Amino acid sequence: MRLLFTISLCLSTLLNAQSFGQNKVQYRDFDWNFIQTPHFDIYYYGGEKDLAEFTADVAEDSYEQISLHLRWDLKRRVSIMVYNSHNDFQQTNVVDTYMREGIGGVTELFKNRVVFPFDGNYEQFRHVIHHELVHAIINDMVYGGSMQHVISSRTKIRVPIWSNEGLAEYLSSNWDTKADMVLRDIAIHERMPSVKELNYFMAYKGGQSLWRFIAGKYGREKIGDVFRSMKMTQNAERGYERALGMNFKELTTQWHKYLKKEYWGDVEDRDPIEDMSEKLTDHKKARNFYNVSPALSPDGSRVAVLSDQTGYFDIHILDAMTGKRIKKLVKGNRSVNFEELKWLQPGLSWSPDSKKIVIAAKAGKGDVLHIIDVKTRKSQKIELEMDGVFSAAWSPKGNEIAFVGHVGSSSDIYIYDVNKRTTRKITDDIFTDSYPSWNPLGTQIVFVSDRGEHVNGEFNGKMVDHNYSQTDIYTVNVNTKQIERITATEHNESHPIWANTKNSLFYTSDYNGVWNLFIHPLQGEFDPESGEEHEKVEPYALTNVLTGLQQPTLSGNDDMLIFAGYAGIGWDLYSIANPLRMSEKKISQTNYVTVDVSDDEKIVDLRKHKTGQEGKGFSDGFSNWIFARGYEHFNSSMEEPQVAELVSVDSTKVDGHYIPKSYKTRFTLDLISGNLQISNVFGTSGMTYFSFSDILGDHKIAFGTEMVLTLENSDYFFYYAYLKNQ
Repeated sequence: MRLLFTISLCLSTLLNAQSFGQNKVQYRDFDWNFIQTPHFDIYYYGGEKDLAEFTADVAEDSYEQISLHLRWDLKRRVSIMVYNSHNDFQQTNVVDTYMREGIGGVTELFKNRVVFPFDGNYEQFRHVIHHELVHAIINDMVYGGSMQHVISSRTKIRVPIWSNEGLAEYLSSNWDTKADMVLRDIAIHERMPSVKELNYFMAYKGGQSLWRFIAGKYGREKIGDVFRSMKMTQNAERGYERALGMNFKELTTQWHKYLKKEYWGDVEDRDPIEDMSEKLTDHKKARNFYNVSPALSPDGSRVAVLSDQTGYFDIHILDAMTGKRIKKLVKGNRSVNFEELKWLQPGLSWSPDSKKIVIAAKAGKGDVLHIIDVKTRKSQKIELEMDGVFSAAWSPKGNEIAFVGHVGSSSDIYIYDVNKRTTRKITDDIFTDSYPSWNPLGTQIVFVSDRGEHVNGEFNGKMVDHNYSQTDIYTVNVNTKQIERITATEHNESHPIWANTKNSLFYTSDYNGVWNLFIHPLQGEFDPESGEEHEKVEPYALTNVLTGLQQPTLSGNDDMLIFAGYAGIGWDLYSIANPLRMSEKKISQTNYVTVDVSDDEKIVDLRKHKTGQEGKGFSDGFSNWIFARGYEHFNSSMEEPQVAELVSVDSTKVDGHYIPKSYKTRFTLDLISGNLQISNVFGTSGMTYFSFSDILGDHKIAFGTEMVLTLENSDYFFYYAYLKNQ
């Protein structure tokens, strides 16, 4: 008898023997609970029930919108895992892939689970929830909600990434000024890709634009028709052609015409960035995408920049006048102290003597501040017990560093005292605070927040009911902690900095639909030449660019301003001399500033389409059919599951709050596969494989057999992986 029986208890070093920075290490134990909504099971830990309830409310609202657009009701409940930070998210076992910086969430197909972190920003969090649920519902609609169903139903369709990611962006964001910036850029520079070329970054924004075009031309009810047609034909291009009457080549032509019409007439009176400033970097020559987060040294001689020229994010020091590289200061993603450099929420800052730089970075289990000597490259690591650390700003006094600290369900402004090695909290509320910058005296900090009219943080409501999508600029006195609102517009303001020689603020705003540079003279401005105090002057635009700019930084005497600008499908640094002498620019609104018909009104129009589930070429109830290439009839053995076992809305809440339940390990099926062979030479042989795991992926079991002729001649295997404490 030949019997092979192997039990594998796999350690993290064996399961994840990958390159540096890609290993999954469990730094903490997670005590999971969950709440239930009519369609979702939402898992959370650490007492962050408020975050789970926010997720629950957003998920159900998002589901209604997605379901109406796709004209599809979930057949299976969807599990959602919420991590309190990106550092915790990187420890997930739901998927094997390492969740590097830049991955905001993931939806997997084995159990159709959705996993994402909260990084302190509620609008970004809402967007990720909505985005990932689009993927989950497409998985349910096209693939039956599991990998097992894909195999058993012989589903062969592969939804193009631009179709999947583009729709997720379109339904979660509709359209916004950042997406408009990207598409305006490629349209103006005539670098519009074909539909089949929409990949990487353009799969998201290009795909979003394509769905905006389709919905505008054919109506939003066509979205569901396209996915039904792809599923029926088992071919993406044939699905689009059946639903829209156009193949990909024809769709590309029509989309390009739409982009030209949308943007070519919107060029007049707007300035290319390179025409109103000096270009310091060239992403085309360097063949990279990001040159961002500039920090101009107080003496005005050098600028620090975060760049991905090597394929990793590094910090370079450039000559501020010429842009010539002086040195590479930090190699990111290649050492334990600089695993990630926070390029999504960047913030580099110089010491007042222009000798050191402070940055936030991931190092091991959490985020830290690094103070780096520019000459010697020696660094001092400041460990902070927080879920996330971002956007450091050095005080002009030299002894304090302001930064954004994310703890639990909020992000606030903190100050670290370099001499005393102590940390104190400056803002303390539920709202999202970001991008701190000091005034010249070191007594106030200007920052961006979504707090709206709740200036001093008093708020007794639920965050889901607050307008967290709109940001304004505020200042806070670091001694009294008194907060003052600076802007109160319907638009978004960002990246404020204080002028050093004049009582004014520079910041960026999408006031006209493009992110431009603004100046905001503050009340009580004193004119040293006349000796008089002027009245408050309204803020005004200093630029009127074609595409967009962000992240301004000033020299100590205000004779130079450097910013990051987007043009030519990439980010570069640009400089402006004497920004305080710039005159006001009259800026006109772009074609896109507000949506002609609100998203809610369009959703109402979809309700009549969803009830009948009818689209072009589909009869009532047709959505329950399974199609595989070569099969034109319904195969009863491949029936989709019945409608999900919904939870009564009344049973999920007590006094308006969801009922928490403790998580207990329970194995469910991931995959069954097998085959049988009959040969006149070798006789009968076959193979079977079974795979199970728990919902969190901490426990994985697989077993199977390879049978040849008789049991004695067969092989068997058993595999168990315990991943919770890697």
